[in-house]
Parts: sequence; C-alpha cells; structure tokens
Amino acid sequence: MRLYVVIVMALSAGARAGQGGGILQTIRNGLNSAAATITSPFVTTEMVPYTVDRTVMDADNKTVLYEQRTYPGQKWVCTSKVIDTSEGGSDGIFMRLFRYISGENEQSQTVPMTSPVSMLRVPLSPEITVTEEGEPQSRLTMCFYINKEFQENPPAPSSPDVFLEERPTMTVIANRVGGYMSEDDWQDLAKKLKDDATANGETGVDYSKFYRAGYDSPMKLWNRRNEVWYVKQV
Repeated sequence: MRLYVVIVMALSAGARAGQGGGILQTIRNGLNSAAATITSPFVTTEMVPYTVDRTVMDADNKTVLYEQRTYPGQKWVCTSKVIDTSEGGSDGIFMRLFRYISGENEQSQTVPMTSPVSMLRVPLSPEITVTEEGEPQSRLTMCFYINKEFQENPPAPSSPDVFLEERPTMTVIANRVGGYMSEDDWQDLAKKLKDDATANGETGVDYSKFYRAGYDSPMKLWNRRNEVWYVKQV
C-alpha cells in the first residue's frame, strides 16, 4: 500500500511538472519520478559536502557524542510555511520541492535527489504571530541541496512557494541517530546535543534553533541517518 501511494504521488508530481510540455513529456516526467522514488532506498544520493573539524567522544572514548563540521557555501532549493509551534508541520511542503526536482521549474529540468533534506524552524515574533487560541507560531523551512551539476546555475523555480537559497559557509556541531523520527525524537536528539555540548564547554553555539537533517527515503528500512545541527560561531 505504501509503495502504491508513493508511486501515485510521484506520478502526480511528474504530471504537474509536465504541464505545457505535452502528454509525452507529462508521462516521461511522471515515470522518471516514480522510478526514482522506487529505487531510492537502493541508490546512494549525492550528499552535501562537509569536512569534520573535530570529533567529541564519550568518557570511555567508545561512542561519538557529536562532531564539529564546516559546510562550504552552497545553493539549496527551499520552501517554507508558518505553523503552530507545537506542530510537526512538514506535511505537504516536501512535495513542493519534489515537484521542483521532477521538472516543475522554469527550465523543465529534472534535478537529482540529494541528501540530506534539511529543516529549520524559527520562532516568529509573538506580537504578530499568535493564533486566536493564543499559541505562538514558527516558520518552518525545508531545503534540498542542489547537486554539483546544477550548483553554478540551478533551474529557477516556477512556483511562488519555492525559492533558491545560497547558504554561506557555516560551522555546526552535529549528532546522529538511526531509525524513524517522531517530533519528540527530534526534540530529544536536539536536547542531547545541547546537553553534551554544554557539558563539554562548547562556546559560540546558537541554541535558539536547530537544523534537522534527514538522509533517507521513507522506504529505506535499515541504516537510516538522522542528524541535528546547531550553528557555531568560530
């Protein structure tokens, strides 16, 4: 059942991307998207480049607590929406980006899927973003890394909900776990990273927000990779 749903979603994305290009282009985009989705658990996607500056181990020197990394400046394609702070909130926005890489862009160009998918949630000013129920809101931004082939000149988005972001070089501290992640799991992983870094005397770390980085298709059942990143000033 899950496979059927994923194929339908991929075909839908391909169909939308093929609008204006004729029925053959519509079918081609849809089949390419479906094929990419089905094979994704078995294919290694291009990963955003980084260097590991430092690795922090536990007291027994057996387990990695976290890494300090440097990510060079890179282009990402992103989308965002305002959500209630208590929500997970990512429903629907993944498909905006999936349609972009499936050809829904100004050049009708398919772009390879990459990893990780990053998400950043930033609390908004309570004076203007409190719901009628009194709940504060946040802006959730999801991004795909643009692969090397298209880094220099990525296709322009055709949807007003999708935009290109050029991230500057940044240093982060990052930890990692496997499995499937719930909202509570992400919060627990972020708390653990903050606790470990604080205990280790890390300075210059912005703990007010964190990136979530997911590396795997939902259809991948083993060796999954999930990370939290806090940005560090060096």
